[in-house]
Amino acid sequence: MNVHKERNEWFYLLPIIFVFSILPLIVYLKVIPLTGVTYDYWVGTEENYDFFSYYKAVALVCCAVFALVFVIIRAFFGTKLYKELKTYYFAAGFYGICIIASTLASENISVAIMGFPDRYEGLIVLLSYLVLLFATTVLVSNERHVKIIIGALVVGALLISVIGIFQYFGYDLFKTDFGKKLILPEEYHSLADSLTFAFDKHTIYATLFHYNYVGSYAAMLAPLCLVLSLLSKDKKVKIPMVIMTVATAFLVIGSNARSGIVGSIIAILVFILVEYKYVKKYWKTSLAALFLILGLSICLNQISGGYIGNRSQSLINDVKQVFGIAKNDKSDSNNSQPILDIKESDNSYSITTSLGTLKISYKNNALSFYDEQSNPINTSYDSKNNTITLIHPKFEKYKVQLFNYNDKLYLNLIKENISLFFALEPEGIKLVDFKGKEFEFGPVESWGFKGAEKLGSARGYIWSRSLPLLKDSLLLGYGPDTFAIVFPQNDILGKLVAYGDMWHIVDKPHNLYLQIAISTGVVSLIVFLFLVGYYLYQSFRIYIRISSNTFSSQAGVAIFVGIIGYLVTGFFNDSVVSVAPIFWCLLGLGIKINHLVLSKESRFGKDDKT
Repeated sequence: MNVHKERNEWFYLLPIIFVFSILPLIVYLKVIPLTGVTYDYWVGTEENYDFFSYYKAVALVCCAVFALVFVIIRAFFGTKLYKELKTYYFAAGFYGICIIASTLASENISVAIMGFPDRYEGLIVLLSYLVLLFATTVLVSNERHVKIIIGALVVGALLISVIGIFQYFGYDLFKTDFGKKLILPEEYHSLADSLTFAFDKHTIYATLFHYNYVGSYAAMLAPLCLVLSLLSKDKKVKIPMVIMTVATAFLVIGSNARSGIVGSIIAILVFILVEYKYVKKYWKTSLAALFLILGLSICLNQISGGYIGNRSQSLINDVKQVFGIAKNDKSDSNNSQPILDIKESDNSYSITTSLGTLKISYKNNALSFYDEQSNPINTSYDSKNNTITLIHPKFEKYKVQLFNYNDKLYLNLIKENISLFFALEPEGIKLVDFKGKEFEFGPVESWGFKGAEKLGSARGYIWSRSLPLLKDSLLLGYGPDTFAIVFPQNDILGKLVAYGDMWHIVDKPHNLYLQIAISTGVVSLIVFLFLVGYYLYQSFRIYIRISSNTFSSQAGVAIFVGIIGYLVTGFFNDSVVSVAPIFWCLLGLGIKINHLVLSKESRFGKDDKT
């Protein structure tokens, strides 16, 4: 294949262009019936109304298939794999083998293949990520291709930024009649008026499902755009990148995702380290960029009534708590834990609280209540409302509700955020969950974060209960996207402390690295860390040494710091199909740019920074 023909066959890049520009924008309702294990570990509904993940996953897989076909076509016409990239290919291949092996060994193989509701990051999607990584390194051949791909990325980011900025000021496209019809199939247009949204103005979720994922996305894009705006001397690049820096910085700040702020700051610090001589030489420009971002932060904080400042302060408080600088005011004390223990014995349950112990007994179709000394508690019954009042000073604020469900009698014990369910059956009383399924209560193992369960919006709780799972996921893991199934959902006491909701479903670890280790094994996490670590090591060595005087080298630095931004947010957020495809394609592009830069250097001699 001659060079001229190769340079003009940009259409091979279409799957990657689609991933960067269109895929994150897909929002459309898919109603999915839930059965078996997905119903057991879902929020109680028999259908999942998915807007943000299912069709993104479908589009992603299609892109991966087309990209693989294009790679095969290019191979047919003589394009060869670069032996210099074999380390990346071996690592990605090994990671893929870990994913496949984990899926085949999983006890929940259907979920491991297709993914969990609202997420859909099963085997097929994870392998699609790797295919796109590989395809990007093969299909991108020159600087012109790099410009096309970066252009597609910028177009997608601009559209997401526009949607997000309007959301921040209270003009959410998806809350308009037009927007609702855009995201609802025709047969569901009748739902438009009843459609509710989790977020109001001054919070950006854009098309990415949640503001945390906007933070992950923006932590890649904002540093990337900032670097290109600073390094580029071409006004055709610099001016658009300045605009995009402001737009994506708006996403970082306006999303209120603290993870995005941390990721962006660390990425920019790495850029300063790598391009120290540039920053020192053009310190006025760099300082102007800093003041621009600070000014934007102040303005948005004023508009939001100080909400951004409060979020930033909460981040500082969490950091102080982690390092022991500040005392934890959310300790796991008797005052903060509504229920201390639940014990079963002889057709009865004893619920111990800070006020005392309430015993509920059901024998011979007779319901009785006792205090901690086994003294009977008098009751009064309201037949109209099917409620029982406990006549006891310690338990007078408890509400006991009787109800029938599927021809079975149930008791619901309620006090503030305590809501315990019991099935009253001829053979006795049984603790059940909010779906009426028999519930096994017991002690749950935890590692660390004692008294810090609420740290980082309950991340301390999730991580403390997730870390023990690693003992059984060293080699193969539990299967892709099976976290919600293997997490100890029966830890209702811990959930009361962390969330104030004992039946909260924990479906994600809020940590990319825990997610990988638990889903596909600790070995796969090591392989993933090697893959990204080798890229970061190579990039650092290249860009701290050479001058960034070409678009490819400038884009290489920009992608390098963007990848760092995403990996830092990974300590607080998960991989999701709304954002992860951008990361994997960007990683592939960064790998290929490093190869192009090194190849040019070897042909024309070293280009050291001066």
